[in-house]
Amino acid sequence: MVDGVILDPRIQASLDFIERNTLAMAASAIFLIALLVRKKIRHGWLNLKTRYCLNHLGHKRIAHFKWPDGLGHYFTVDRLILHAEGISLLMLTPYPGRIFCADGIDEWTQMIGQKSFRFANPLHELDFRIKAIATAVPNVNVNGYLFFDYQAEFPKGHPERVIYLGRLPDMLRFDKDASPSENLLAAWDSLLSKAQQTA
Repeated sequence: MVDGVILDPRIQASLDFIERNTLAMAASAIFLIALLVRKKIRHGWLNLKTRYCLNHLGHKRIAHFKWPDGLGHYFTVDRLILHAEGISLLMLTPYPGRIFCADGIDEWTQMIGQKSFRFANPLHELDFRIKAIATAVPNVNVNGYLFFDYQAEFPKGHPERVIYLGRLPDMLRFDKDASPSENLLAAWDSLLSKAQQTA
């Protein structure tokens, strides 16, 4: 019955079917929107958490500056961190998905869904960059790490120098009880001075 008019039972059944399906489609659309918004909020939160973490490592840090490679060119230093045990270079590694990697292989594999992509082992580039920085500060411990963000997974494990939010070496965390030595602070100031010359 519509506005007091009795409808044919088949028409009434069709209208009831449309009404039920419209409600089901509206509910599905609301669920999908909620799912997408939740995913965006989660990604935004994890990005914020990652930035906060990176900005609070060590006693001092400097990010995004050019450094000479010793061959007449420059590379960008993602992040350099001063801590009580020395200076650490962080190389940000933007590879989401499942990462299959090891120290001694030339190519690592990135899996996104069913697709796989190969990329050069970034530890080789990291070692090259560590040497370029270390030559400027002899007698100072300079090491480095590959930093993967929250979008990367390592189902078969990873090399020791691969780090991410859930696995940060203690030496990189700020420790108010362990300050860098005078020698380290002088080396840091020297690096900052050279970094400013290449800006």
